[in-house]
Amino acid sequence: WIQLAKQSPFASFQEAANTLERWKEPILSYFLCPYTNARIEGTNHKIKNIKRRAYGYRNLERFRLRVFLECTGNTTGSQAA
Repeated sequence: WIQLAKQSPFASFQEAANTLERWKEPILSYFLCPYTNARIEGTNHKIKNIKRRAYGYRNLERFRLRVFLECTGNTTGSQAA
């Protein structure tokens, strides 16, 4: 498919083929070890949004509790629910 796409008159097919060829190793590695950092990236994004909405917390403990509430659903700070 990659060779056919590279010979295509459409630039988007050629670009897709080149991208797949460049990223071949990481793509195949994912199927051998299907772990990503997506969950932690999502948590970091949530925390950044909390900070953005709050315009800065004056009390660090309140910020910490808000993060626990939105990320885990509880305000105790423990992971067990």
